[in-house]
Amino acid sequence: MILLANIIAFIGSLVMVGIGFIKERKHILLAQCAMFLILGIANLLLGGVTGFIANTVSIGRNLYSLRFDLGLPAKILFIAVQVALSAPFNTLGLIGWLPILAAVVFTFFLSSKDERVLKVVIIFGQLLWAIYDIYIKNYSAFAFDILTMITNAIGIWQIQRMKKLKDVEDV
Repeated sequence: MILLANIIAFIGSLVMVGIGFIKERKHILLAQCAMFLILGIANLLLGGVTGFIANTVSIGRNLYSLRFDLGLPAKILFIAVQVALSAPFNTLGLIGWLPILAAVVFTFFLSSKDERVLKVVIIFGQLLWAIYDIYIKNYSAFAFDILTMITNAIGIWQIQRMKKLKDVEDV
């Protein structure tokens, strides 16, 4: 079961990488839904029920975001659903709450206009997922968690560098 789940997670992780090449918001959100479904199935096969719940609710959040503004009331609703569904099904203790915390923080900061803030949130969330993934033996997803943290850190550095160059040009 571990091997099958890791193969599935690898496929989901490839979708995650591919999303980086998508430019249009609508297509990004739809591709994320596919990624969440694939990774959620892998989590479920590995006994990571709260990871499955986090991914499933994230699909709902993305589909909602395609049609409506993800304002504070909607964010609170999706966060409440994450917590309410996870509480009775969490069999992993504190580790089981990590994907929920990652999804909650991401949902809260999703509307940030500063790409650096979003990237820091992604790094934080992927760190939580990395701990969770290694615990449930989702080794292929763990590897991509680490790569995602590295690429987002590089992205922050590049944004900062471009901002400094622009500031010098404006002088």
